[in-house]
Amino acid sequence: MSRFAKTRTDDLLALLRYAVRRRTSPFEVAAALREVLERRVAPPEVGAAVEAFDATLAAEVRDSLEGLRVPIARFLQATVPADVDGVRVETAWQAAAHALTKLIRLERRPTKPELAQLRKLAVDDVLLEGAQVALATADPARVEENRWFLPLLLLDGGEASLDALLPHVDAALTGADDALEALRPLLPVAPATAPVQRLVERCNERLGPRRARRRG
Repeated sequence: MSRFAKTRTDDLLALLRYAVRRRTSPFEVAAALREVLERRVAPPEVGAAVEAFDATLAAEVRDSLEGLRVPIARFLQATVPADVDGVRVETAWQAAAHALTKLIRLERRPTKPELAQLRKLAVDDVLLEGAQVALATADPARVEENRWFLPLLLLDGGEASLDALLPHVDAALTGADDALEALRPLLPVAPATAPVQRLVERCNERLGPRRARRRG
């Protein structure tokens, strides 16, 4: 059992948020973050809590995430790779954490500012690769933790993004309705490339009958 298993999530986030100021030991910070990630706390909350990590904390915590398969951990592993050190690890960590704060749990068509922010993240090669890695090995059944990264892949529409995205779309089309709902808001603004539009058409074929049944 984790040493923080009985600690309230809000208290864990506060520990992470003030870890640098209070000079909390890296071991304790790493254990707290692992517990937070295992609880599937939303990316914006995690990002805001860890954004101020300095180089020492960032390096120690990055290494402690090894082996975790939750998407946020995989995103951080990819965007703050092991060969980055010194001041560079602090800069990379803070950029990745800031990106987490900008992810959106879309439940409707995005507003123009929301769409602009998502597109800004999707054209950043480092962050996009992080999202690809996050979903490439994620369980499509875990819709709530995956859906935060889905928009970046769909908006990019490149080969690597589609490879990571397709298992989630296939799961949605074969019965995981919540996953399809997670994609619905972005379908109208997906890129007009042939591969992406084929994917959109598959989703719309499934969504059309559902809408008809609801109206009836």
